[in-house]
Amino acid sequence: MTNDFEARLTATLGAATENIRRTMAASIRPAPKVELPRSLRETLAKAVAPLLPVLERLDAMMPGNWRGQRLDYRDMVRLMQEGVPLAWVPPADVIRQLLAADGASSRSKVIDDCRPEILASCREALAEVTDQRLAAQRKLLEECARAIEGGMFSSAQALAANVWDTLMRGIAFANPDLLTSKGTWSYGHIKRNVPSVEAEEDATIGEFRRAVVFLPLAKTLEEFWHPRPVPPSFNRHATAHATGSVQYTASNAMTALMLAVSVLREIDDQAYVVRIHT
Repeated sequence: MTNDFEARLTATLGAATENIRRTMAASIRPAPKVELPRSLRETLAKAVAPLLPVLERLDAMMPGNWRGQRLDYRDMVRLMQEGVPLAWVPPADVIRQLLAADGASSRSKVIDDCRPEILASCREALAEVTDQRLAAQRKLLEECARAIEGGMFSSAQALAANVWDTLMRGIAFANPDLLTSKGTWSYGHIKRNVPSVEAEEDATIGEFRRAVVFLPLAKTLEEFWHPRPVPPSFNRHATAHATGSVQYTASNAMTALMLAVSVLREIDDQAYVVRIHT
């Protein structure tokens, strides 16, 4: 890549950063079928051509299961904020079904129905984790996948939730800004300080990319206390303190596995600094 090209690319990115997410969002929505005059098509093609390398580079920044899939990122943000992990796993076809589902119970059914495809994507993501610091967690999550395949959903949910908790603590203890003023771990503190975006925000691509793996965090770390009922969707607090048929379900086991795989794969891909005690 020449210095001249790098300079032009940098200039283009600088001018486009504020609006590039809207450009990408617009590009993934089907446009009405309109036949444009050939001369206009050629003019538009020449105008768009300089942006194509930029868009390709931005697409390459995204988790592997999003690349080239033309997904609706705004709707994905809303879904991730509801506690559904979408970064690295599940596969894009399952993401589309989750986006189309009407409510939490319908999404749980999608997760149950697509279990083989989701497990395959989890195994693929785990196979791509090469950082030896993460080898123990990778093996435990492979064990979770085998447990789910064997119908041992409760065992898989408990183990995956603990691996996910270990990974989040590993990130926090390696990054003092995520710890309290006393240098201790706090779920409330980490919820407030991990990267986040809102679907309506004009976040840059960089801000969006840093936040995606953490977006389910707030929902899954919500605490509940008597007399509030046990939450039916995956919840770390309920998994640890409300073992029973409401919290322990096949779809929650899958969600716990996806959460842990998502974070593990992100740590490996982005070379996060982690401090994991094994």
